[in-house]
Amino acid sequence: MYLSIDTFSDNFGIAVIDEEKVYGYVDYLKPKPFSEILIIEIDNLFKTLQIEKQNIKGVIVNIGLGSNTGLRVGVITAKTISYSLNIPMYTYKTLDVMIHKYRHFCGNVIAAINIGKSRVAYKLKGEEGYNIKTFEDFKEYIQTLENTFVITKNLDLKGSVKLLTSLCIEGGFYCLENKKEENPFFIEPLYHD
Repeated sequence: MYLSIDTFSDNFGIAVIDEEKVYGYVDYLKPKPFSEILIIEIDNLFKTLQIEKQNIKGVIVNIGLGSNTGLRVGVITAKTISYSLNIPMYTYKTLDVMIHKYRHFCGNVIAAINIGKSRVAYKLKGEEGYNIKTFEDFKEYIQTLENTFVITKNLDLKGSVKLLTSLCIEGGFYCLENKKEENPFFIEPLYHD
């Protein structure tokens, strides 16, 4: 079993999964600070599922893009669990998992999140990195693409599918499927500029 943590946005999420199954999860809209509830919620989930920490064989965490404070809390917690239990750590990026969820769509898939100051960070399926544009420039950009599916977080964009939950489950499966193991000593949250 693996513990998956997602604190990139106002949707807090933790899950206990393996390669094919979700044993349990907590996912809800929570105003920050996550630092006050993350360890408590992990402990409560373990108690509910009657899992001992020794049963966890890896920890998975979203490293961003997202809320700076939320990402720091999630990454530091995952690093601490990985180090203290001597288990592997896996990471995923927000935009990658948002796209991965809709990877079978036959056309363009774009994941976009509001990063503040009227700016949008987005990624197009098949591209390596992410881009940043003003919200107005982003709206113009997606109109130039045909057959496009857009997933957004905290953006009011007509015709887009809004992400309303955390990515802890999808991100966990993504990491295990793609073997995204990382050295916890070198992992840092991914902040936008």
